Amino acid sequence: MRKMFMPLLIVVTALTLAAALAGCRKDRAASDSDEQSWASPNLNPVGQLPVVKQKESFTLLNDDNGTPEEKIMYPIFEEQTNVHVDLLLFPYQTALERYRILMATGDYPDAVSGWILGDNEVMTMAAEGTIIPLEGLIDKYTVNIKDALTIPGVREGMTLPDDHIYSPPYPIEEPIVTFNPWINQKWLDQLGLSMPATTGEFKQVLIAFRDKIPPVNGQKIIPFSGDPNNLHLGTLAGWFGVNASASGVNTGYFAIIDGQVESTIIRPEYRDFIRYFADLYANALVDPELFTQDNATWKAKGKQGLYGVSIAYGPGDFAQEIRRPDLTPWIKNYDYEALPVLKAPGVSRPVFRRNGFGVSLFRTQFVITDKAKNPATIIRWLDNVYDEQHSIETGRGPIGLKFEKLGDHLYREIDTTNWTQAEKDKYDWGKLWTQSMPKFQRTKAEVTMLPPAGREIDYDYLLPRDQLYEPYLEERPMPQLWMSQADTARVADLQTAVVEYVKQKQAEWISGQASVDAEWDAYIAQLNRLGLQELLRLKRGAVK
Repeated sequence: MRKMFMPLLIVVTALTLAAALAGCRKDRAASDSDEQSWASPNLNPVGQLPVVKQKESFTLLNDDNGTPEEKIMYPIFEEQTNVHVDLLLFPYQTALERYRILMATGDYPDAVSGWILGDNEVMTMAAEGTIIPLEGLIDKYTVNIKDALTIPGVREGMTLPDDHIYSPPYPIEEPIVTFNPWINQKWLDQLGLSMPATTGEFKQVLIAFRDKIPPVNGQKIIPFSGDPNNLHLGTLAGWFGVNASASGVNTGYFAIIDGQVESTIIRPEYRDFIRYFADLYANALVDPELFTQDNATWKAKGKQGLYGVSIAYGPGDFAQEIRRPDLTPWIKNYDYEALPVLKAPGVSRPVFRRNGFGVSLFRTQFVITDKAKNPATIIRWLDNVYDEQHSIETGRGPIGLKFEKLGDHLYREIDTTNWTQAEKDKYDWGKLWTQSMPKFQRTKAEVTMLPPAGREIDYDYLLPRDQLYEPYLEERPMPQLWMSQADTARVADLQTAVVEYVKQKQAEWISGQASVDAEWDAYIAQLNRLGLQELLRLKRGAVK
């Protein structure tokens, strides 16, 4: 999990940083035109190895455990590229302190990478001119990094307010949908019911579950529940036409509607969603502990087979695994299928929160400083790391060790069950590479990794869910925002107050403790007192 970055010793205020970034546009544009001077005659043509004819080196500060000598892939990449990395490697806290000292004294290395960098660090160094813009170098000298920037949403997320890119993207595969409802297909079949397509049909299915499915182990079944740690119930407001999720980049209940950032929790579609779920709750169709149970309680009820529908990352989070020999492959199957995106009355196109375009994005993992004599060499070296096979090697070890290549974009794992403990220790994941460094791990749709010979592929129950939801996902999700330290802190304070109040009212309204219609105007007034309009202005100002 990513470590939280610490602020710099020198705090740059929002106005100062914004002015500095704007003021450096002209300088940065000029530096782009100077890239020809970086085209060292020592460089080989793009795409050709080694990167340089005569060996070169650069210094790199990185946070990771272990020593440079035990990182297996560095000498392998050096042999491929003819570029030596003088790796300044320290555990996270030590690396952070070393980074601060080096930046303060001006004796910093050619490149810095890892979790010690965050949005504010990159924005500050960009404004000060201590790191260089990379988009020109990437376009001219790379193949793989340039390819990573073509992933939808990535270039936009990597571009700072001054229109420059200062760090290569670090994309990691994720489902395009997360935390959706899963419905008990076994119960549908048992009752002869079709998969619901509308909110009206869904209510009738829940009623049928309530009335016709017998108790399980003496306990009444629960028609609808959800993961309390990731409930995000407002996502289902999408059935009524608007995504009111507070997860991920939507924190604070924002979405882009008609090209502009909007607050979704004050829209009539959100109120319609509240009314609908309040009706379900009043008819004993919703888990009475929906807003009060902990994760262990929710899982325990699911493992007993009590749920007709539950919100979860996947059915494996709450349902018992079943083995069905009629299915190939049969491992990791469940009685649950993804509930389709439902349509409420009068809604022409329901919507669901887009988690992304198949990847999550870390965007501050590697910068090149103005100390670097040959930035083109450094970016070419990193582009080699971004190669398809080499990125796999950073997580599995050299090819032929834990995996083999069968063809274009097709690989197979090698069975290592008979390895000695010494072999396992030597090729441990942490000893292969500095894992806080960026790379470009392709998605399962682009690259296939088969299990060892004789083993079957696990059934991927998330893939058909993604395909089912694709037509209803937001065309333009909320992007990751670049904000100054001051604005980031202000947004965090405002969002905390807004989110907690919305969650409180959502629970009260749905559980029948209060009426959404009676309190709607007062609710909006309170949101404005909590700073919703200021929060909206800050969000809009950060979205291009």
